[in-house]
Amino acid sequence: MNTSLIHQPKKVIAISLVLALVIGIFVYVRINRAPSYTFVTVTSGKISGTEGGTARQSNFSLGFLASGRIQTVAVKTGDMVSTGQVLATLDAGNALGILAQAKAALSSAEANYQKIINGATSPAIDVAKAAVNTAQVNVDQTAKQQDVLVSNAYKNLLNSTPEAVPVTSGNTDTTAPVLSGSYTLGQEGTMTINTYSTGDGAYFSVSGLVSASGIVSKTVAEPIGNSGLLIKFPSGFGSTTSWTISIPNTNAANYLSNFNAYQTALQSKSQVTAGAQATLDQAKASLAALVATARPEDIATAKAQVDTAQGAVTIAQASYGNTVITAPSAGTVTSVAITVGQIATPNIPVIQMLGTSITKDVTAMIPNTAIYTRDGVSYVHKKSGSGVVEVPVVTGITDGTHMEIVSGLTISDAVVTQ
Repeated sequence: MNTSLIHQPKKVIAISLVLALVIGIFVYVRINRAPSYTFVTVTSGKISGTEGGTARQSNFSLGFLASGRIQTVAVKTGDMVSTGQVLATLDAGNALGILAQAKAALSSAEANYQKIINGATSPAIDVAKAAVNTAQVNVDQTAKQQDVLVSNAYKNLLNSTPEAVPVTSGNTDTTAPVLSGSYTLGQEGTMTINTYSTGDGAYFSVSGLVSASGIVSKTVAEPIGNSGLLIKFPSGFGSTTSWTISIPNTNAANYLSNFNAYQTALQSKSQVTAGAQATLDQAKASLAALVATARPEDIATAKAQVDTAQGAVTIAQASYGNTVITAPSAGTVTSVAITVGQIATPNIPVIQMLGTSITKDVTAMIPNTAIYTRDGVSYVHKKSGSGVVEVPVVTGITDGTHMEIVSGLTISDAVVTQ
């Protein structure tokens, strides 16, 4: 070990100061050195791709975003379609009704806001009271109508082609009693039919949902108690003496469609009655705001109601949009897997199409790697002096490598690329 420096403290201090100065200069340069960017210049040229996707995304699998009964199918395999063309729709009566109600509520909220600002007049208050009365009548009528629709759908579900199933396991008899009529009790469960003979002839008894008895007839359909169903026995039913009738019959061919219709009716009731109640609540709020003296907090509340109503319109528009399939690109339909009247399942592809490839002359394009997205908006970092600034851009067609810039950049700009 070199011990000469230990006995020369002045030299040690000098060396330490020099090292500290060198390190300080190095750190300062590192901190204050301008960031290093890789720039690419905006150019013009040709881009080949598809409207609504890139050349690598020209095969589209399309489906509904909502459930419901399919109302229209406007295309078939081999059809040529254009961008935005409606390909299929669901029964959107409820969605359109909710959208109309949301728009009406928005108009009411906007009018209420203006009245609070301008001050209410006596005629305006009378109109608001009439609106409340009208909305209340609408709520009552809507509730009754929806109750009837749900009741009818449930009745259809319970009447899903009832059948008598032999109770004896492994029974080989193939002929079962014929059921007819319409089940009217409105309850789910089972009915068990037992046959027996007496000196007077053959009879049957019923237990379960109903308790009753009747004559075993092979020519006339006899009532099964007060259930609304009728039963006629086969000319010969072998050793089988007991059958079970399940309500509803989950094995019936029409059970699934009836079940889906019932669920749709329940959902519709919830949405439609909620929309009617929202309109009533809005009408009451409008009346209250008119009667009260306009204060800053009243104005703020009215403005919030407008914003809420606008949000409801946006949601309703989106819900309606979920009932429509539109073409994302010009192209050719390659497969259609739905028909009118079917019940649609959300997010299941039902239409396949091949987008038409196009070649487009663009006035401005940059590499895709220069673009990033935040909150649904596309941005780039554009060179500005010795630094960069964030600039929003509107994009167009892409080939997967380059992107058309519709607005936000010019041909002389330079942007940062990754």
